[in-house]
Amino acid sequence: MSEPNFPLVIVETEPSESDALVGLLSMAGAECIEERDGTTLQKGGARGVTLVASFSDESLAREALASLGPSVEARLEFVIGDAWRDGWKEHWKPTRITSRVVVVPSWTEYEPLPGDLLMRFDPGRAFGTGQHPSTTLAAQGVERETLAGRHHLLLDLGCGSGILAFVAVLHGLPRAIACDIDRESVESAVENATMLGFAERIDLRVGGFDVVPETSTLVVANIEASVLVPYAAAVVERVAPTGVLILSGILATQRALLTEAYLAQGMALAEVTGEGDWIAMEFHRP
Repeated sequence: MSEPNFPLVIVETEPSESDALVGLLSMAGAECIEERDGTTLQKGGARGVTLVASFSDESLAREALASLGPSVEARLEFVIGDAWRDGWKEHWKPTRITSRVVVVPSWTEYEPLPGDLLMRFDPGRAFGTGQHPSTTLAAQGVERETLAGRHHLLLDLGCGSGILAFVAVLHGLPRAIACDIDRESVESAVENATMLGFAERIDLRVGGFDVVPETSTLVVANIEASVLVPYAAAVVERVAPTGVLILSGILATQRALLTEAYLAQGMALAEVTGEGDWIAMEFHRP
């Protein structure tokens, strides 16, 4: 029997164009998209960012490649066998994502320092191991707000592995509601919530913003700007009066774009933090 053959569409692009291309690949049927840049373990190419999109079959991958057009630098590659699906485990080590929280792979040993809060889990192939600046910046904002003690519920929009909800609950927040359009991500998050003992405190849902009609004084969305901007009104609707909104997954060059979109929804920009090319933005609702 021949080994499985997995098609990949590889795209080389500038950081400013990556969000739009992620959106195009997603709409073309990509099952998973890995983004490599200067901050990731596997670095991006000469143009700054490499997108690696996996597809279920070759015909779908070829259609996606054609849909990108001749102006996009892209190619089709194939990976033989199943081992690549879990190859990321070789590179994921214990990672300190906030001053207190250390994310530890479920298969790794780690000796905590005094005051460390360990989060031991396996994200599967969902986004959110804590190694990308967008995740660490969002986690630091969630930690800061949770420790302030005035919030009782976190809404995590686009939760990936669930890591931001886990940070909030680990710091004592009574409850979190999280959603993601990717069913595999939510299934992974459910498994990890159970592993961490958080299953009764975190409500994980498959779907877009519409599956979270609730509002809260603490909302986080670690999603690409290509989603955060057009859906600004929907995101802000989930923020209760006097609430805090933390946005991440944003390139520093997109700051003005995000600021304009959320000021237009009545939000006030309170703080911007950054790491490398990435920023997180904290908005307050009057």
